[in-house]
Parts: sequence; structure tokens; C-alpha cells
Amino acid sequence: MYSFFHRQRLYVSTAILSLALSACSSLVSKKITAATDWQAGHEHTVSAFDSSGRLAIKDQGKGTYANFSWQNLGTVQTIEVKTPLGNSVGVLCRDNTGVIAEDSKGQITTATSIEELSQRMLGFALPFDHLNQWVQGYWIADEPYQLLPDGKLKQSGWIIQRQLQNGSRNPHVVQLNNARFDIRLVFDEYTDTASQTSSQCELRQRLPDLSN
Repeated sequence: MYSFFHRQRLYVSTAILSLALSACSSLVSKKITAATDWQAGHEHTVSAFDSSGRLAIKDQGKGTYANFSWQNLGTVQTIEVKTPLGNSVGVLCRDNTGVIAEDSKGQITTATSIEELSQRMLGFALPFDHLNQWVQGYWIADEPYQLLPDGKLKQSGWIIQRQLQNGSRNPHVVQLNNARFDIRLVFDEYTDTASQTSSQCELRQRLPDLSN
């Protein structure tokens, strides 16, 4: 499984490097949040949303680029990573039971966290366990944090900066950095939605006999 995603990473890195860099550099400047824009939050305070955009990850200087679609529906979060040509690399979903994923060949795998599973599947760890709160301007209330003078949040080993869509608090660009990774999410679409009562990933519902 890893070799498949490793090949996808190499393809994406070499085939669209110049296009991705051009797209990132041409973004219109948006409002960068200040320290006063952050507030304490819990999982239940995060609004449900449906979003899509572009993802750029630098791992010790090596770049990986992809597209993503991300739904946060309350207790269920689903993110799909695609190549720039639209081919699915994998779908990862988190619910109350844990994390489940399906790769482009239909192979299923499970884990206790998105970070663990994305590391195994994609070769890099997506900081997805708290990302739905960070992108909306919340720090995790029950974990240590620091608000930096330039308006960035430091928490869980990451430094997070948000740029907002014009005239709203919705994210346009979210950047995350730690000692190893530089991650940039550009939200091309971001829509607030109603929370759903389902507490289980659709993939798990389709496979009720799947062992956890």
C-alpha cells in the first residue's frame, strides 16, 4: 500500500510542482488573523462544514501536492485526497469508533487516529485530529497553547496561522508548521452546513462486518 502512495507522491511532486507553486504565489492577500481572533473551543463547539481545496506539504524540503475534499458533520469527519488530475489517492474517515480508510484499490484499513493512518497510507501525518477546530479559529481548550505576537497559535507541536475569506470568519488559507512539516491548505470552497445525527462513517456503514 505504501509503495502505491509513494509513487503518487512522486508523480504529484514532479508533474505539477511548477503549477502548484504558481497557484500559491498568485493568491490574493486575505485578512490574517490576530491573536484576539482565536478563542477556546471543544469538539462540540465546531460548526459543521463542507469544503474543498488544495493541499501542499513539505517534508524536510520535499514537496507533495494534492487536492482535497473535507466534510465535518459533527461526530463524523471525512477527507478525500486526490491527485491534481482528480484521481483519488485515499479516503479517510473518523467517527466515534475510530478511523477507517479506503485506498484507490478498495483496500480497507483502520487505526486509532487520522495522524497514524495518514502516515501509514500517504507517507506523511495529517494533523487532522484537531484540524477542524484550528481552521475555525479555536484552540483546544484542555491542552496547553500559546498565542504568538504575530497572531499565530502554537499547540500540540504545531504553529498555526489562518487567513480568512473576505468579509467572513471562514478560512481561506491555513498554514501549519512544526519541526518537520510545512502544510498549507487553500480552501477554494467552504460552506457551513447542518450537523448530522449519524455517528458512523459511511464506509463503516457499508461494511458492517468489518472488524475494528
